[in-house]
Amino acid sequence: MRSGWCGILCLAWLASAVPALASGLQVSPTTLTLPAERNADGLWLSNTGNSVLRAQLRVYRWTQENAEEKLEPTRDLAISPPMLELPPGERQLVRLIRLGAPPQEAETSYRVIVDELPPAAAPNSSGLQFVLRYSIPVFLSSAGEAAPAPVLHATLDRSQPDVEVEISNSGGLRAQIADLAYVDAGGRRHLLAPGLLGYVLPGQRMRWPLARPSAQLPPGGTLKARINGEAEEQSLSLASAAR
Repeated sequence: MRSGWCGILCLAWLASAVPALASGLQVSPTTLTLPAERNADGLWLSNTGNSVLRAQLRVYRWTQENAEEKLEPTRDLAISPPMLELPPGERQLVRLIRLGAPPQEAETSYRVIVDELPPAAAPNSSGLQFVLRYSIPVFLSSAGEAAPAPVLHATLDRSQPDVEVEISNSGGLRAQIADLAYVDAGGRRHLLAPGLLGYVLPGQRMRWPLARPSAQLPPGGTLKARINGEAEEQSLSLASAAR
């Protein structure tokens, strides 16, 4: 199962005519880190709508391979309950339980997929029914000494009509990359990707198109980004690309 989960996906179940009421499913927190000394944590699911909602939860091992996201079924973690029904205004805690020992070196990564299930169609009803999907990153911290911080290296590929950036992470922790910018040799700042760009997991690399022609990003500049939610941006080691 491959996909780029970078936030909340909204799925439309098509009928006809008038849209149905908006969904009230809320999930918190939106990222979960489980320390090595703990074997369980939880997610809160809330119903802020005006009708009963049903939801299904599944957990996947999350890796990156050849600069692509990869999700695979796993038995490393269990979810309880995996399905639930929430009346309007109610919320429920869902437990996420580690079934084995914590990782020994680099942290390991997972995704909890929360799917709102479409309600049964009422007789003579018509309209769009919108249901939500949440993809929640879950990180299991390594045992023993703290895993090395992210170590990031970037390359700008100017061989295509639009520049692409490839970022690798040789550290032991994931890198959440936000507000990617290019500062050219003259000090001019070009904001390339406002907000969240994506994650680079430990020992992996990812690649993103930037929708900028090469002429706007002349060689000799530096890449900057905010890493893992830090307020202060960091410079990324930028290798020159001959491609």
